[in-house]
Amino acid sequence: MSIEDRNLKTGTKLVAKYKGREHTCIVKGTKDGLRFGLEDGTEYKSPSSAGSAVMGGSACNGWRFWTPASEAKKAAAYKADVKKAAKKKVKPTFAPMDDQAGASEGNVRFFCSGCQDAFEAPAGVQPIGCPQGHKAD
Repeated sequence: MSIEDRNLKTGTKLVAKYKGREHTCIVKGTKDGLRFGLEDGTEYKSPSSAGSAVMGGSACNGWRFWTPASEAKKAAAYKADVKKAAKKKVKPTFAPMDDQAGASEGNVRFFCSGCQDAFEAPAGVQPIGCPQGHKAD
């Protein structure tokens, strides 16, 4: 998750994972404005330059790279839920379409929930798969 509120307060801890390692950044107030301090003691004028330093000099949008530590657990749980949902295999369904316009004579148009595409099958036959290879069982 990114930094939503850009009005960061002194002492705010920011975290980011990069190449399997967690990095921290502490927001510091100075007479010249905010500074973003990394674990090694270096300080930067912006979250982007601090993120760029973590990434070895690559360009970085620090507002998206860093997450406030107070929100990190919520962000991690969200990412885990997204990964879990992506891995979950859902069996496709094949439903006759309400609109049969364009179907060849003697055929019924079906919709595959797996590939989100329409296909035809002979009337009176429940398809067990679609032309893209999705199977109901």
